[in-house]
Amino acid sequence: MKFSTDAEKQTFDKLVKNLPGIVKDKCDGYDELYGYKLVSEGAGSEFYNKDVADALVFKLCKAYQFQYEDIMQHLIHILKWRKEFNPLSSAFQEVHDKDLQEIGFLTFLKENDPNTRAITWNLYGELLKKKELLNDLDKFIRYRIGLMERGLRLVDFTDESDNYMTQVHDYKGVSLWRMDPKMKACVKQVISIFQESYPELLYAKYFVNVPTVLGWVYDVIKKFVDPETRKKFVVLTDGNKLGQYLAGAPSKQYGGKNKKTLAELNMTDIRPTDYGLFMLEQLANVDLD
Repeated sequence: MKFSTDAEKQTFDKLVKNLPGIVKDKCDGYDELYGYKLVSEGAGSEFYNKDVADALVFKLCKAYQFQYEDIMQHLIHILKWRKEFNPLSSAFQEVHDKDLQEIGFLTFLKENDPNTRAITWNLYGELLKKKELLNDLDKFIRYRIGLMERGLRLVDFTDESDNYMTQVHDYKGVSLWRMDPKMKACVKQVISIFQESYPELLYAKYFVNVPTVLGWVYDVIKKFVDPETRKKFVVLTDGNKLGQYLAGAPSKQYGGKNKKTLAELNMTDIRPTDYGLFMLEQLANVDLD
């Protein structure tokens, strides 16, 4: 971890020191973040990894410019949301509609530059061919959060040179004239959750197969996103140009060097962390009680 000033290091140290109390008093004792345990004490302490915990705290500090009160309030919100929403369940326990398997993919492309290896692919053009999948927005949101959580398992948070994710949004086939109202509501809610509960994880987001006349798609999305996140956006009208940015992308679909298709590269056998599995068992026991 690299601190620009002594003040940043002091904020980090203060947060680490106070974290057990924050978790106990403000978060109902819930200390799981992306499948990892944030504090060394309490149930499941055998799964605590200080290096990972410190790396996650450092990300939170960066996300909120090392402003202690800001960081603390956002951390409390995130942990409370995780306890209520249970994203680990959406990722590793719940069975989602089989049609969604043709919409979201996860890949780890070693050929890519650091921070662009772990990628979530969202084929929104394919989604609109099956609009019925958006009839139950909550159900779709749980699927989408599950995809994100599984994608995070591809990230090594202790690797300071490669600890971010990349996203690709493919709009091939989306209407040229207007965004479907259900799609718009879906995009708005997903972006809101991601900004609030998954800070400092995105390295770049590529919008591909977006014709010039479809520029409004990007304009709509920009309205829901903070300025810092917008800086990470890249819009490509030709999907085949994606390979110029992501060398390991499928050659036929995106102009990369990989001869496999996106479906063939999709990683499906992703397991929860040891602490994540412990938490899932704990929550299951609570439900049974």
